Amino acid sequence: MGPSAGDIHRPRISNTTAAVVRVLPVNVSAAARSSLAATGVAVVATFLVRASHLRMVQLDYDDGVYWQTALAVADGHQPYAEVFFAQPPLYAWLSALPFALNGGELAARIITIGWAVLLAAGAGILGRGLAGRYAGMAAALLVAMLPPVQRYCFQFGADLPTAALVTWSVVCAGRGRLRWWLASGTLLGVALAMKLIAVVVLPALLVVTLMSRRWLAALASMSVAAVAVCVLTLIVTRPPAVAWDQVVALHLSAADAPGQPVPAGATTMLAVWIVPFGLLSAAGAFLCLRRLSRAQRPLVLALLVWGVSGVVFAGLHRPIFEHHLLLFVAPGAAIIAAGFFTLLRPRMHLVTTAALVLTCVVQVLTMPVSPRLEASAMLRCLRTLPVGSVLVTDDQEIAARAGLRTPPWLADTSRVRISSGYLTTSDIITGAQGAVGVLFAPSDRAKFVDPTIAEWARQEYPATYRADGYLLTTATPLGCRQ
Repeated sequence: MGPSAGDIHRPRISNTTAAVVRVLPVNVSAAARSSLAATGVAVVATFLVRASHLRMVQLDYDDGVYWQTALAVADGHQPYAEVFFAQPPLYAWLSALPFALNGGELAARIITIGWAVLLAAGAGILGRGLAGRYAGMAAALLVAMLPPVQRYCFQFGADLPTAALVTWSVVCAGRGRLRWWLASGTLLGVALAMKLIAVVVLPALLVVTLMSRRWLAALASMSVAAVAVCVLTLIVTRPPAVAWDQVVALHLSAADAPGQPVPAGATTMLAVWIVPFGLLSAAGAFLCLRRLSRAQRPLVLALLVWGVSGVVFAGLHRPIFEHHLLLFVAPGAAIIAAGFFTLLRPRMHLVTTAALVLTCVVQVLTMPVSPRLEASAMLRCLRTLPVGSVLVTDDQEIAARAGLRTPPWLADTSRVRISSGYLTTSDIITGAQGAVGVLFAPSDRAKFVDPTIAEWARQEYPATYRADGYLLTTATPLGCRQ
């Protein structure tokens, strides 16, 4: 029996070719899965190694503020009414949970690392949406290698979770389904309940929404979900007038206050990562717009608007600190990875991703560290005090590490609070009632600069100890070596 007409026009495939057709997709898929696993391991390992150096690096002042705030809330003190807190309440509540459940610092730091992983993963999904899976892996690795992410991946603070939440809000907004739009709005509302600067992502979300065929439904569903979360947060926040004063009015006063602090190492930050990252982002955006298809351009435009919002934010927001810029690393990393991967041949995608994994691992393993804080004489001296004792200080982190508490109202003694008039010398003296002593931070971290505070402390707490640049005054001698 002869061949049919369909058999005549069907191309003949040899046994060898058929085997290749069957095997090649499996090999490519296996390579992709292996690369994804290696990327995930490299990202998580990077953050874990950084966290293992917790005792060896100088932490931001805010780490101690958030730590003492979490301890105070875990002890039953209410934000705003008893604990001064200059952010929306959600982070104070969430950060207090590990301590309230006896998980302690370790559990709280692991949760912080989880936020960093979510940020990297969100950037990876954005990169994949632009230029494929390998570009997404590269974007996640770029986020993990950025100095601010490595610096804050284990430090307490509301900026990292806010950055992760707004990144996933953009990811969900681009899915084009009602349930994803509701998820996007919910994540945006939660981010706003963490920190108000989450509003910087609104222009990008608006671009994503307007590019949708059902833009009105997308805008309505996202808005309803975000507003619902914010309204619920406002309902449970007490007292509302005091909360408004601490969260909004404080920052408005701080923006107008003269002599706002400049971030430490601002010149180094500009040279090491901010300027190079900005230039690479601009180059990546140009390549994306030139080389990607029209289907990807709405997402490119949204990420570009997000990045430009960061430039505007940095120019207008006062005071500005490095941790604020965490909100803008995801769009930059996604655009850089996607843009430069468009220049590579497909066969080089896997090789380039593997090289980035190796670079990420080498970078974190070769990080220089400073002398351990645990070895400091002042920390050993503070640990002679009974655990849970109340200590007034302008370095909340070392007090928390020694197992001590600050007065709830003095958990935040930042320069921003002092310069805006929301913390006076009389407030500090009044808040010290019941404290076992006063600890003055070294000059480079000092917030208690008013000589009146030092004079009062020496009169109220005559026993003094100096070590590591600190001055500790207590009512009774502790037996610490000078």
